Amino acid sequence: MIKPNLEGVKKTLEEYRFPVDIIVEVTGYCNLRCIMCPYPNLKRAKGNMDFSTFQKIVDETAKENPQARIWLAIMGEPLMLGEQIVELIRYAKEKDIKEICLNTNANLMIGNLAGKLVESGLDKILISIDAASKAVYDKIRVGGDFECVRSNVERLLDIKEKNNNEHLDVITQFIVMDENEHEVETFKTHWLERGAIVKIRPKLGWGNAIQSSLLDNVAKKTERFPCAWLTRTVSIHWDGSFSQCDADYEGSHSPGNLNANTIKEVWDGALAERRKRHWKGDYDFEPCKSCKDWLAGRSYFFYPEKVESR
Repeated sequence: MIKPNLEGVKKTLEEYRFPVDIIVEVTGYCNLRCIMCPYPNLKRAKGNMDFSTFQKIVDETAKENPQARIWLAIMGEPLMLGEQIVELIRYAKEKDIKEICLNTNANLMIGNLAGKLVESGLDKILISIDAASKAVYDKIRVGGDFECVRSNVERLLDIKEKNNNEHLDVITQFIVMDENEHEVETFKTHWLERGAIVKIRPKLGWGNAIQSSLLDNVAKKTERFPCAWLTRTVSIHWDGSFSQCDADYEGSHSPGNLNANTIKEVWDGALAERRKRHWKGDYDFEPCKSCKDWLAGRSYFFYPEKVESR
């Protein structure tokens, strides 16, 4: 049984002058319909982020906190942008952002794209697989191709090795849920042997949009503490609108928009007020009121002969 890494979460809780992680939705479109993701029921408009909007995010981050990480994630699949995603990564690295990280399901990592990602300066690529067999994968990652993904990831690892690229971390992710828990060890063994880092985490509830029995059970036994998503991160949708956090995936509680605000203004304004409420133990507002994702802000990372939590 994989339990939430509560101690890992608590170690990260402090007040930051600028977000540590800037989570950027470069596209609102996804090619899969995964059972643990609210994307299939997403109501807000979908589109692709303008390059000028991405530039604004990177430029301000480089000025305010170049040690921050920019994660290309949230609801969409970044590789739906094709080779344009490589241009975004290169721009961020040219501005000396410490870490640029990409979340992907790897179904579209075809042709020359894997090689271009390896050469782009990308720091981390997190590949969501969540299964060690086709049968389980098909239940969870609806619309995906298990064999294609395995082949794409193994080819990526081969290219990384051939290029002597020791900089890029290739991370294979396993989100634990009832449907796949029996495959955790098989998954971990396979990808460690192939040379990938393995990340294991409990399923998120996305503000109670998705049922997570593990988080429900742990929440009953754990005194609530401030949420790392709110205290460390800022989330920006493809159209420049901020969400309170990733659990606010519809943007129903948006604290601002890049068209009118800087990241710093939103961080020091509406988000600061909400963080203060968390520090005071006041969680009686949406989407925090019933959300349990504060339990799942850290993950377990496995390396050959080594395990870490982050």
